[in-house]
Amino acid sequence: MLNKMVKGRIYTLIGAIGWGLSGACGQYLMNDSAVSPIYLTALRMIIAGVFLTILAFFKQPEQFKTLISTPKEMFQILYFGIFGLMLCQLTYLIAIHDSNAGTATVLQYTCPILIVIYVSLKEKTAPTVMEFVAIFFALVGTFVIATHGNPFNLSLTPTGLFWGIISAFTYALYTLLPGKLIYRWGSLMVCGLGLLSGGILFYVVTASWQYTIQWQPYTLFAFFGIIGIGTILAYTLYLEGVALIGPVQGSLLASAEPISSVFFSIILLGEVFEGIDILGIVFILIAVYLITMKEQLQEKHMRIEK
Repeated sequence: MLNKMVKGRIYTLIGAIGWGLSGACGQYLMNDSAVSPIYLTALRMIIAGVFLTILAFFKQPEQFKTLISTPKEMFQILYFGIFGLMLCQLTYLIAIHDSNAGTATVLQYTCPILIVIYVSLKEKTAPTVMEFVAIFFALVGTFVIATHGNPFNLSLTPTGLFWGIISAFTYALYTLLPGKLIYRWGSLMVCGLGLLSGGILFYVVTASWQYTIQWQPYTLFAFFGIIGIGTILAYTLYLEGVALIGPVQGSLLASAEPISSVFFSIILLGEVFEGIDILGIVFILIAVYLITMKEQLQEKHMRIEK
């Protein structure tokens, strides 16, 4: 019988690996089956939103009824669904389309550095030494991935680099926006309703029904990978895991996502990553690790003070 911490780590890790798989599946759908990133975002959000919303209802029926009967809270969830979930997923898929799943995921994972900079500017305080080191590693890692060490030659397309960086900003929004909502209602309910409401609005506004799909032999498998495993299963297990082990350990284990995304890109899609690409990836993962360790040290210090 697994104890709570072990079970939480396993759930969180499987969730992060599922997200990594979703990137590779998204790349296949967009490049081989000509699925539009817009249509894929809308479809992914609606289907995953339906499942997670139903799950939230059965787990917390009374709280769910209270939430959906509160217009102000529902408007905030819709706002999060559009400017957090939708923007994060859309820009990520566009970044994959213009580069590849592994590179786009790694660039998106510079998000914690952006949050550190945002918090420092908001609170008018300088980053700590550990944060400065993390920022340095993130910048160097991004530079290495983008240029292979030659500042006069981009190894990525300019659009791939642009959308990769934009996806990091939108990922930061996705992380920062729902804080109070999640505190009041829980992650599952907020994410489920956010995905569903944001997905339906996005589908209607973009007239996503006009898009077509070129069906290839593995198109259905890829749809199952990005929606079934990479969204529904990944969100469910990750949220359950973080509830058991806490957000700091959850953030650290979530770093498996870019590693698994690179792995699946190589194994499933035949992408080639050179040694210098791996070096850039390692630099960014070190940056994420340092930020997470800093948060863990702060958490321990607060417990000691209490």
